[in-house]
Amino acid sequence: MSSFKDKILRTPRTWTDNILLTGLLSVILFYAGVLIATLLGVGYLTRLFTPDPDTQGFMSLYASFLGAWPVYILIFIIFKGNRPILKEFIPEKKSRIFIGLIAGALGGFVLNSISVGGAYLMGDIDLSFSGFDPLPLLGFVIFVFIQSGAEEIMCRCYVYQKLRRRYKSPWVAIIGNSLLFMAMHLGNNGLTAAALAELFLWGVFFALVVFYFDNLWASFALHASWNFTQNIIYGLPNSGIVSQSSIFKLEAASDGFFYDTGFGVEGCWGSVLVLLVVIVVLVVVFRNKECNDLWANWERPSRKKDKPAAETV
Repeated sequence: MSSFKDKILRTPRTWTDNILLTGLLSVILFYAGVLIATLLGVGYLTRLFTPDPDTQGFMSLYASFLGAWPVYILIFIIFKGNRPILKEFIPEKKSRIFIGLIAGALGGFVLNSISVGGAYLMGDIDLSFSGFDPLPLLGFVIFVFIQSGAEEIMCRCYVYQKLRRRYKSPWVAIIGNSLLFMAMHLGNNGLTAAALAELFLWGVFFALVVFYFDNLWASFALHASWNFTQNIIYGLPNSGIVSQSSIFKLEAASDGFFYDTGFGVEGCWGSVLVLLVVIVVLVVVFRNKECNDLWANWERPSRKKDKPAAETV
C-alpha cells in the first residue's frame, strides 16, 4: 500500500490537500465569500453604473462574487502552507499580468465568436444591433471579471494548486478542478449533456493555460471574456442566464449544432468540438514544455510544539 501511495502522492504534502476535502473546503470558502458580500450589500455598487433597477439586479448577480476574493486571499496569507500560491497573483515579472489579461481577453472573445458565428451561419440564431451605454458597459466589464475571477481563484488557484501539491501527476489537478467547476453549474437552467461536457472542457482548458503558461491572470481574462462576449456583447444566455443589457439582441433562435435555446452556445456540440480541438492542439504543441511547479522545492512548514497543526486549509 505504501509503495502505491509513493507512486501517486508527492512529499511533502498536507492532509487538507486530499481531493475530496479540498473540494469541500473550496465550496465552503467560496459561498462564504458570496454570503458575506451579499450581507454587506455590495449590490449597491451597481448604482454607480446604471439607474435601471433591472440592470442593477442582473449586475448584482455578478457583484455578489466579490466576497470570494478577500476570503481566499486571506486563506493564502494566514496559513503558511498556502502562501506560495500568492505568487500566482503577484508574479515577479509584473508585465505577465498585463500580457495575461490581454491574451486571455482576446482568446475568450475569439473562441466565443467562433461558436456564435457558427450558430449565425447555420441559421440557429438571428441577432440585431441594440446599442449600448458606455457606463453600464463598464460596470459589466468590472463585475463580470469579478465573478469569473472568483471562480478561477476557487478552481484554478485554490483547488488546482492544492491537488498539484499532493499528487504527482498534474492531470489529477487539471481534471479534479474541472469536475468541481462542472459540478458548480449543475443547478443552472437548461442544462444539457453537451453543456456538461463543455463546462468540463472549459475547466480543463483554463487549467492547461495555468499549467503551461503559469499565468493565472490569463485564465481570469479568458473566463471573463467568454462570459462577457456571450452575455453582454451578443446578448445570448450565459450558462442559461440571459442578460438584461447587451450590445446585440437575440431576435430568434432554434436548437442546432451550434446553439441550444436553453443554454446558449455553451449547450451545443459544435462548441464542444471547437473547444476539444483547441485543447488537443494545446496539449500537442506544449507537451514537452517545462512547466513551472510551485511545489517542486517546497518544504512543509514546521509545527510548533504543543500547538495544534494549522498550517493550511
